[in-house]
Amino acid sequence: MLRDLAVVAQVYLILFGLQLLAWPWVYKLFHQLMDRGWATGRVLITIGLATIVWWLGHLKIPANTTAGVSLILLVIISLTWLRLHKEIKKALVFLRHHWKLIALEESLFLIGLIGFAWVRAHQPDIFGLEKFMDYGFIKSYLNSPTLPAMDMWLAGKTINYYSFGHFWASILIRIWGVRSEVGYNLMLAFLFGSSLSIAFSIIINLCKRFSFKTAVGGLIGSLLVTVGGNTHTISSLIKKSNLNGYWYADATRFIHNSIHEFPSYSFVVSDLHAHLLGLPIVLIFILLLTIWVREEKNWILDVILGWLLGTMMMTNTWDVASYTMLLTVVALLRLVTTQNGVSWIIVSLIRVYFFTAVAVVIWLLNFSSISNGMGIVVERSPLWQLAYLWTIHLVFTVAAGIVYISRLRKKTLENIIIPALIASAILLIITPEFVYVKDIYTSNPRANTMFKLTFQAFVMMSLLAGWTVAKVLSLPADRQVLRHRTLRIIGTVLIMLMFGALMLFPIEAYRSYYDGLKTYHGLNGTAYLLASDTNEVEMITYLSKNRNQKNMIEAVGDSFTDFNAISAYTGIPTVVGWRAHEWLWRNGYDEVGKRDGEITSFYASANDAKELIKKYNIGWVVVSRREREKYQIDEAGLKMLGKIVWEKGNEYLIRVE
Repeated sequence: MLRDLAVVAQVYLILFGLQLLAWPWVYKLFHQLMDRGWATGRVLITIGLATIVWWLGHLKIPANTTAGVSLILLVIISLTWLRLHKEIKKALVFLRHHWKLIALEESLFLIGLIGFAWVRAHQPDIFGLEKFMDYGFIKSYLNSPTLPAMDMWLAGKTINYYSFGHFWASILIRIWGVRSEVGYNLMLAFLFGSSLSIAFSIIINLCKRFSFKTAVGGLIGSLLVTVGGNTHTISSLIKKSNLNGYWYADATRFIHNSIHEFPSYSFVVSDLHAHLLGLPIVLIFILLLTIWVREEKNWILDVILGWLLGTMMMTNTWDVASYTMLLTVVALLRLVTTQNGVSWIIVSLIRVYFFTAVAVVIWLLNFSSISNGMGIVVERSPLWQLAYLWTIHLVFTVAAGIVYISRLRKKTLENIIIPALIASAILLIITPEFVYVKDIYTSNPRANTMFKLTFQAFVMMSLLAGWTVAKVLSLPADRQVLRHRTLRIIGTVLIMLMFGALMLFPIEAYRSYYDGLKTYHGLNGTAYLLASDTNEVEMITYLSKNRNQKNMIEAVGDSFTDFNAISAYTGIPTVVGWRAHEWLWRNGYDEVGKRDGEITSFYASANDAKELIKKYNIGWVVVSRREREKYQIDEAGLKMLGKIVWEKGNEYLIRVE
């Protein structure tokens, strides 16, 4: 545990240094924010660094190395000092005068970082669900000085997925100087702490003042975003009078043939998936929209918003639909609440989308669409099931609307984000009831659409809940104003009841997934292999130390199984890996099916092996319990292909010569 604590301390100090590097930039750019953007600093600076490396790598400049990243960081440090040395002094003065707010945001990040790292250390395994996929992407990027990186599960092809978030994770792992199997879990902790802090910043800035009561609202809202559940848990408690046997995952699969995940569940199961990697990015976008509605002709802000939208597209493409809609609603409300500014809004939106296109163009040149157009929904959610999931969040959302209207005295720009978030959240819940994006999962066609859209609706409504809490707590406390005092008391009681109901989910989920947090295992996500398959560990270790530019061949696995661990854990491409995933990523099964058959033939008879070796640039052949489980093995023929470089029992690794 002490070793892990030292690693977490090292990571935090590095991140704090990056935060200080970003501070003069965000202080200058986001002067209308109460915290001047402090909560966004470490996320923006690292995404900015990743963007630079991303572009250089795609231009075939080998910048995606530790040396390359370090050199770019030195350039950023030098540029910061040369351009903003005067701003640095002002930024430091601001810290002295607003230290309470900054300290609170920094404390939330630190508590989130340390706290979630400690939680993950009780179940750190990079195993189960889609962790092999996520870790494999990260390893592929760590192995690739230039970009795009090769797909670890389809030798000879590059990654065809919105995987910029995984690339960002690989950059942070390089900066932290930690092993990737530890960095995987620390990236989760980084996302948790960052999201906690940024969500708090959004609510404080929506309230436009920092006080104890707004801080309480900010804390409740940020907790709802990161650890809060939906109404499913309390609905189940009311229905059964207890939670005995309650299975937390049901809160995300309650509606037939659908998925309705939310951040807390994603953090619990800890897949480093696109929607989770994109969470801090979308939160920063929402935060900056609070400036955009008031900042006319701020082209730099348009550039940043466009860059963030582009980053969303490369990290979790679904988010672009959600936040383009939010931006559109904000723009329309901006036009409704003022009698001028039409030309400014149009020009600003054009700039935003232009820089979105600039941000994604080099990715789009190497990406083939994995969707098959839109479809009309034939199975809709019963209203009672929607109520079972969303009642409390909808109550908070309606309350936010009532509070907003009650404070609206005239047409004004003030808090225009509130009605925009309300409208967007409701539209995101409604949309999967009518249309969906087609993919390969025909048996549950709208599942992915509902998942990705309602995930963002959950985030928006959780922020609205925090803002509403802050406003209710801030009602006048004068004893003579009986109406306000009574409303404040009633509102506070209802808030605590609803907040407590939503906190039942994390209690049940973390207790179940992490076995009551009873056993500390450490942060190494691959250590579990030592107890389950030491032979696989030794093969992975050998390949990691001796990898070359060659690909490998191993047994083909079904998705969500423990097959293809070697390619995932080393990042060395195999001829074909998880079938359904490659089917989805390549928008067809032809290539996957063909390669599957070739591998079966390869292991059964090595007569035609040389042709296959040349075709897929194979340098390594794996024979383990998995290959023996699936194929007939031509032992003599395979051993003629090269040298056995590792062997134990009847398992061995061949280096093709």
